[in-house]
Formats: sequence, C-alpha cells, structure tokens
Amino acid sequence: MTNDSNGGTTVTAGKSAKMDSRIGLEYIVENSDYVNKLGLALDTSNATVKKQVFELLSALCAYSSNGYKRAIETLEYYKNIKGERYRLNLVIVELDKAPSVEYQIALLAFINCVIISAATLQDRIRMRNEFIGEWFEI
Repeated sequence: MTNDSNGGTTVTAGKSAKMDSRIGLEYIVENSDYVNKLGLALDTSNATVKKQVFELLSALCAYSSNGYKRAIETLEYYKNIKGERYRLNLVIVELDKAPSVEYQIALLAFINCVIISAATLQDRIRMRNEFIGEWFEI
C-alpha cells in the first residue's frame, strides 16, 4: 500500500467495487427471479452479452453454494425454454462456435467454476462427466 493520495484512492475504490460485487451477487442469490432473467439473457446471438452472463454465472459459482445453485438453475431454465435435452448443451455448443478467444476463455472459466465449485468430490466428478458426455454429443 502506498502513502500517496492516489494509492489510497485506488485501494478505497477497489474495496468499494469488491463490496458492490458482493452486494450484487448476494442480491441475485436471494432473488430467484434473476435465474429467469439470466436465462433469457443467454437467448441472444450477441456473444458479448453471453460472455458477460457466463462471467456472472462463474462469479456466482465461486461466491457461495447458493450462488452455485442459482448458476445451475439458470442453465436448467435456459434448457427448458429452448427445449434442449441437456442443461450443459448451450455451454458446449457456444464453446465450439465462439467467435472470439475472449468468449472461449469465459466459457472455459465457467466450466472450471462449475466443476470446482461442486459441493463434493462425487458432484465434481458427475459435473465433469456431464461436460465430457455433452462434448461427445455435438
């Protein structure tokens, strides 16, 4: 930490942004209607919007077990509104046709967050296998 005023301002701004992020994530966790909003936001051809949604879902996974549940519920909601067979289909299809490396990175980060944030080792293995199985379906 620096003693100059700019350094202090930077640290304070960083803490403020971190607090705002926590409040936003907690709000999504506590309000289940956001699952629908996020699921609908994924139903677009705009890769930038989808990238941002997947980044938010990654943050939810890492935030808490309830955040993880909301992220999975979002995938389930999307699956249902699109009539998909599998909840992870969107992620794998998007990874396969991603228009940019940045979007691919966001998708891979999401896959890692979903696997790593699963509650138990068995859940992690199940999620990993679900992703692998879905990959071979396309």
